[in-house]
Amino acid sequence: MSELDDRLTAALRADAPAERDVMFRVEVLMRLERARFRRRLILTMAAAFVAAVLLAVNAPTIAAWMAMDLQRVWIVALGASTALFALAGMSVEAPYGPTVLVRALGRWLYP
Repeated sequence: MSELDDRLTAALRADAPAERDVMFRVEVLMRLERARFRRRLILTMAAAFVAAVLLAVNAPTIAAWMAMDLQRVWIVALGASTALFALAGMSVEAPYGPTVLVRALGRWLYP
């Protein structure tokens, strides 16, 4: 190779991309996971809120339905325990978690 080729090769290697930054990749993955968690949490909280409103609106109907047959009490208990099991995995300290929702609801109901 000529001296020009050597200088050109050295210049091209000088501008080579840096080695892979592992911490940058971890930070990006953590940011993506946090965003995914927030979306899932908001969706779960919205579904729980809708279910709670529907339950509150239909409470007299459900009570009359349960009074007709004792076996129906087990159906309601199973549904309630399933809902509690689904909500048990949520983080209490999440930015949109149940603690924040309960505090906001308390401030709204009891100013």
